[in-house]
Amino acid sequence: MKIRVSTATASLLKLKNYCISVKPSTLYFLLSGECEGKCLYCNQKNGYLARVKWPEFDFEEVNKKIKTSTAGRICFQCLYGERYIKIIENIVEKINAEIPVSVSINAVEEEKMKILHDKGIERLGIGLDCASERIFTKWKKNVPSWKEHLNSLMKARKIFGNATCHLIAGLGESDEEIINIMSHLSKNKIKVALFAYVKNNETMVDLSRYRTIQIARYFIERNEGKFYFEDGKIVEMEIPYINEGPFLTSGCPDCNRPFYNERVTRIYNYPYKIGEKFVEEAVKEAEKYAGIHIVDE
Repeated sequence: MKIRVSTATASLLKLKNYCISVKPSTLYFLLSGECEGKCLYCNQKNGYLARVKWPEFDFEEVNKKIKTSTAGRICFQCLYGERYIKIIENIVEKINAEIPVSVSINAVEEEKMKILHDKGIERLGIGLDCASERIFTKWKKNVPSWKEHLNSLMKARKIFGNATCHLIAGLGESDEEIINIMSHLSKNKIKVALFAYVKNNETMVDLSRYRTIQIARYFIERNEGKFYFEDGKIVEMEIPYINEGPFLTSGCPDCNRPFYNERVTRIYNYPYKIGEKFVEEAVKEAEKYAGIHIVDE
């Protein structure tokens, strides 16, 4: 059996000698095969997800390396299709991991979630990706519906005790749409893994807008902050403080997915802790897009 491995993970596991500037704190794997989904933003069929290349290796070789790793988590990217659920079940049984395992997946039935939970998977990340049903209908093809994805997120939260929702900024959504869906998810105790849309190896989201959405996500998940819109665009926000938190990679614990969305020279999701200088720069970037006010709540 073959499995794809992100280039940074392959280097970390010494499967290949790639040059990496930041080590992944999670081991990232992608099932081999062809996804039955036809999502228009995805380049998986060409061996990529976002900016990451996923070379293919023999699973038995990879499994031996996994057992020697000091990473904090394992994450499997599951393709859409009935047979891939069985493959994930088989893989999780074989690795017998001592660290938490996440599976990134499309909407699936409750019965399949329970099987995955019983196999030892710690949490599901579900690729809603789109901020509204309007955007979903435009981009996601040949996969379960918007409502089925939302229902799967709620079921995953119930079965696993936690869940992560993948959201992509830059697919044509308004600021109000993405902030509304983040608020809805947060009220249901579902974490958001925020991504920037990448096309042809280029990040398609204005950095100033992305910084603003990052700040909103961070405070929404803490039930803090107020946000004001004009014609769907965020124009002002009130937050109680600012730190590095908004600008670090969001999602499952121990996930830093280095340079998944960005070049080393222009970072969207920082895969490491940053100092006060970089926080100030990130805030100044966001202030180009919207007014930010620090207020006591």
